[in-house]
Amino acid sequence: MMVVERQNAYQGAYAERTKNWQAIHAVTKEQKEASVERVKTAMGETRPPYAGKFDSLSVSEEAKEFTKYTRVYQDDKIAGSNNPFWKNTGSQYLVFSEKLYHSGFFDSMSDKQVGEMEEVLSTITQGMDSLSNAQYMTGQGPSGGSGGYTLPTSYEARMELESSTAVLKFFGEKFIEDEGLRREFEGLVDDYYAHNTEVLDEYVNPVEQMDKAVSRFHDSPGNSLYQDLFARTEGRNAHEAAYSRYMGSITHTEEEEQQYGKDLAYVFEQLRHNPSHQSGIWKQLQDTMLNYATKNGGTQNIRNQVLVNAGDSLSRIENSWSCLYNFT
Repeated sequence: MMVVERQNAYQGAYAERTKNWQAIHAVTKEQKEASVERVKTAMGETRPPYAGKFDSLSVSEEAKEFTKYTRVYQDDKIAGSNNPFWKNTGSQYLVFSEKLYHSGFFDSMSDKQVGEMEEVLSTITQGMDSLSNAQYMTGQGPSGGSGGYTLPTSYEARMELESSTAVLKFFGEKFIEDEGLRREFEGLVDDYYAHNTEVLDEYVNPVEQMDKAVSRFHDSPGNSLYQDLFARTEGRNAHEAAYSRYMGSITHTEEEEQQYGKDLAYVFEQLRHNPSHQSGIWKQLQDTMLNYATKNGGTQNIRNQVLVNAGDSLSRIENSWSCLYNFT
């Protein structure tokens, strides 16, 4: 295919993706008010069996308005931003693909080669794309795999961000020969990291929040009904109850969070420079995540469960690195 024909085809495909996203976004806005009203009605009219006994189960008008405000805020933030990563927050690989396209990086490649290169980029950003797609309901981006997408915990999501950032830098080192373009690409990677750090600052995993509630309620003194409910739960599934109580009790200081990010970045730097030592580095990655998540504690059952729960994130991370290692 001639260069001009490739440019026309690429621009047409990109325009079609943009049109599809705009259509999806328009539908979301049309349904937004109706959806909010349904939520408000359900929250206002549903009376749980413990109504009147627990103030924490009632929903204030402020909470209902906050639900509506959050949805409007998210829609406007994505639609109104000039940041290309917000514009493509569910498909961030497109930002990198567009940069390479406009630089002429793809000009000497066949259609198959271009498609394979874009697939690599899509695989690298899949974790953060899927999280953003779920967080902001963009209706775009990868699903996270054929088995669906499981929301990562906060510590799993941070691990995916540090990994994808390192892989993107590795991509630039491996494929971009022009020094000027490589520096520009690395600048985009820095923007990607800043954008997704902002996303993670707004991200809340509902399971983690539930674990915190379980831990807090279980330790509430003088609450006989709660104690009775937990006693029954523990009788049915003692392992899950113990896991929620312990993991919900974990808190981290800002300094600990920052150190966790540095520790992860160090592990992924080793993967970039020492691919022959992958098995040992993967073990180091698991230990880094596990020790942070459990604050170096927990029973062996709890620690094993943390690793099991992180399986989807670890799989995406390993797949993105393998994809780049094996690409020729």
